Amino acid sequence: MEKILRFRTPISVIRRCMCTPAQDTKTSQANVESLSSRYRPSEFQKFLLVWTKKYKSKNEIPKFVTSELIDRSRSEARIKISNILMALTALASAFAIWSGKNAAKRGESVHQMNLDWHKQYQEEFKKKELESSK
Repeated sequence: MEKILRFRTPISVIRRCMCTPAQDTKTSQANVESLSSRYRPSEFQKFLLVWTKKYKSKNEIPKFVTSELIDRSRSEARIKISNILMALTALASAFAIWSGKNAAKRGESVHQMNLDWHKQYQEEFKKKELESSK
């Protein structure tokens, strides 16, 4: 069985290489261009094309565009959104640091808040215990 498999594998590779028909580069490129330019963008994709400045307005976008153009604009939009989110994250963390420093200046801390809560809880428990004993 091993002999058959060893012999058959190179033959099938050769057969696959020989069976592929030769294509004219001009006709294959024309077919690829005609097929790839037949993509109708949705409203959201039109918005992305305008936002990434591929076209000036939605009215200028043709009915059919290439899928490569859609992919490129989607990638650029993804990069823009990630940059905006990184900037917002940096601003939010700077605000958290600033508010934490202000709270520390006022004397507020998580430890102190926890102690105050426990003290309040114990007082309420003692009040309920006194009321129930009466």
